[in-house]
Amino acid sequence: MKIKITGNASDACKELLKKHISKRIDASFEVGGLEIRLATDEALGKPESYSIAGDGDMWTVTGSDEKGLYYGIGKLLHSAVWTEDEFFPKPTDGVISPDCDFRCIYFSVHAFNWYFMAPTEDLEEYLEEMILYGYNALHTIVPVFNIHQLDDDVFKESVKKNRAIFAAAKKVGLKTVFGVNPNQGLLSAPHEFDADLSYDTSDVGRYRGWAGRNLCPNKPGATEYLRNIWLKCLEQFTDIGIDYVITWPYDEGGCGCEKCAPWGAGGFDKLSRLLAQDVRELYPAAKFIYSTWTFDVPGDQKEYSTLYKRLEAGEMDYVDYLMTDAHGAYPKFVLEHPLVRPIVSFPEISMWGLFPWGGYGANPLPKRFEEIWDSAKGVLSGGDPYSEGLYEDISKIQFIGYFWNKNARYKDILREYASYEFGEDVADDAVRIMELIEVNHVGVYAAQQRCLENGGPAKEGDPISPDMPAAQEAYDLVMAADSRMSELRKNSWRWRILYIRTVLDYKRYKAFFDRGMRQCYEDFHILRHDDEENQVLKNDAGAQALYQELRDIYHCLDHDNGRNKWTLPVVQGACHIK
Repeated sequence: MKIKITGNASDACKELLKKHISKRIDASFEVGGLEIRLATDEALGKPESYSIAGDGDMWTVTGSDEKGLYYGIGKLLHSAVWTEDEFFPKPTDGVISPDCDFRCIYFSVHAFNWYFMAPTEDLEEYLEEMILYGYNALHTIVPVFNIHQLDDDVFKESVKKNRAIFAAAKKVGLKTVFGVNPNQGLLSAPHEFDADLSYDTSDVGRYRGWAGRNLCPNKPGATEYLRNIWLKCLEQFTDIGIDYVITWPYDEGGCGCEKCAPWGAGGFDKLSRLLAQDVRELYPAAKFIYSTWTFDVPGDQKEYSTLYKRLEAGEMDYVDYLMTDAHGAYPKFVLEHPLVRPIVSFPEISMWGLFPWGGYGANPLPKRFEEIWDSAKGVLSGGDPYSEGLYEDISKIQFIGYFWNKNARYKDILREYASYEFGEDVADDAVRIMELIEVNHVGVYAAQQRCLENGGPAKEGDPISPDMPAAQEAYDLVMAADSRMSELRKNSWRWRILYIRTVLDYKRYKAFFDRGMRQCYEDFHILRHDDEENQVLKNDAGAQALYQELRDIYHCLDHDNGRNKWTLPVVQGACHIK
């Protein structure tokens, strides 16, 4: 296909468009044919806005600024209809502006997950794709919870990866966001600083998370020790710049001693004030985000109410944003009280309902996420989905769709994604597959919870789970779609992780029915929690090959299976999760 790219845009924008066209079709950019004019024009209006106009062989993508032009290029690519050797752009309905100003994606570079293990160039490529889908900020951490010393290899590698992706983000105008768990000590921290872990009194245990070494800031010397850690981390990026810093209360974090409790209104507030002072010294223009992750869980511990009273009284002027969210439904306190600061969400797209979280492939939950988003969108100024790797790619795109249009529907967001990534002729089937995966993902979890509530096996009349007709339909759809896709698309990692999840689900659920499910807590636990001893498909060679393929996609070597029990699939005959 002959394409001519013109306009007043930077060479970087023009090369970006050429690159992503060339990834899909054989294109020549020296001579005419289809002309695409890339331009910036401040008169377009709100920052980060864009428009696409034209027909036939003449199209114009205009951004209100360079970032807006990046997003316009992304929309041009994603909304077009692609064939094997051509593509046909679509116009926008006027100027498109984002509903939410804070559109961040969290690359959790830790614990030997994909972000930690992937080559830096892969991280940069994935970041570029997130920009084209509409994100404007990148959040990372230095993983104190699995670092022994501030000069060990894990610390050095994490800093190296973070610096590379922060530099790549800055190059294209993205904001950088750095997270700090202010009472998280190194694994080698003196035990006389240890926190009282009684802050998590939930029946399910460790609801808030006890990873790493949580320390008590009220023990002599502990605050100075903790401050040295976060300063060492923050100082790694002074030459690149940090635009936002997030202070984080739980998982990791927390102390339940008398002087710290309740943590969100006690010890956490004390440390966060010190952290904010240090941030202002190092990064005077940085915004400070105060997270309330799992505040008042379980029950009302006065964490939210105390925080809001302090904010309303003007005692916390250092706080620019609140980040409020939890594992399940959106916190009611935030929805029922007037806004005291701009609020952003922290969608938990990685860890809900399965273990290992990425051990089966893609984990779309479109209906669940839409319900949570709709419940809170009226108070939100954006969000920061939490990602452990590639397996939640579909959900990343679902949430950026909401951040641009609060009233968007997942079917429209994911259909455009599927059309671009998998092909127009399989797009509807791909969205249906995502919905069917969710039926059993949610259903098996709910069935296990019913057994827990019943104190034994499922009661007569409870819905049978898993839903084999749903698994069968998804399996038939994925096989049919795979048979008619181009080699380029069917071999892409995005299709493979969706394909693998569909096939493994079908095989796992069928194996359970074939051997006679008892409809009890333990059986549902095995369907949700894969391990070496109980893996349903350990004798299925085809399934084991798919598990191994996932490990290859995740850049995981055999010895790393023992170091990351959270996101990696168990593979029989290899080095197993310990």
